[in-house]
Amino acid sequence: MQKPMAVAALLALIACSSPEEMSDGVGVAQARAASVTGETARETLDRRTAPEAEPMTFRDDQKNGAAARDFAYSWPREASAIPGLAARLRERRDADLAAQKSEWEQSIAEFATEKDEMMCVTCVNRSYAMSWSVVADTPRFLELVGERFTYTGGAHGNSVYDAILWDREAGEDAPSAMRPVDLFVDEVALENTAYGDYCAALNRARSERRGLDPDAIDPLTDCPSVSELIVTLTASDGERFDGVSFLAAPYVAGSFAEGPYQFAIPVSSAILEAVKPEYREAFALEAGRSG
Repeated sequence: MQKPMAVAALLALIACSSPEEMSDGVGVAQARAASVTGETARETLDRRTAPEAEPMTFRDDQKNGAAARDFAYSWPREASAIPGLAARLRERRDADLAAQKSEWEQSIAEFATEKDEMMCVTCVNRSYAMSWSVVADTPRFLELVGERFTYTGGAHGNSVYDAILWDREAGEDAPSAMRPVDLFVDEVALENTAYGDYCAALNRARSERRGLDPDAIDPLTDCPSVSELIVTLTASDGERFDGVSFLAAPYVAGSFAEGPYQFAIPVSSAILEAVKPEYREAFALEAGRSG
């Protein structure tokens, strides 16, 4: 069985040679972060690197005669360093594991009367693999994207995607965990301001993958809506979001054989207007871009 395509994580890494140099070299960007969050430069670095946190890797595999199931779940140490986020991911993992076990046991009972066990081995084999990775880590937000591959019988499995944005500054009346797209007024507002740009970016990606001239294809033809895509936000300087990325699972923007598509556009002034007022300070226009 072919393993799912890995999602490329967009990380802002801090290079250093010693703790002292890290403290001395944080510069203006860290000073700006401290003015917003109240953290010192050292506290910001300690939080971001989370030296005491460990990545989580979990497996639960089982066999019953010709029937087999496998289950894998993982997240990075940045998520482990936030107790509330780690607890939320554990809840998701445990619920998905319980659902897989129940469905697998039902399939075994349903096909137990088959005389030739190998005739329908695909009916009783199950696979699940969920992997979370960091997309952006700013002073306020940690953003994760997840790829979930499942096989529940048939010719092949399939991959779907998810994203979580954790707000470190959320008050009691605001959610700490949300979707990145929830920073916008709504999905329609984002689509109204970004549709032409992201459809053009998708068209270029599809033309290259299909070996076609991009000018020969209408970029707005078969362009999915924002509601069909996973929206993530990127921060090139590790401080504020200056890019919007869209992830389309197989079948959403192309055939299964083409696999997933990921395409990105910079934050424009129009896109910034679609952001909820309380989150606009977390965004920045791409350098030199106003529209």
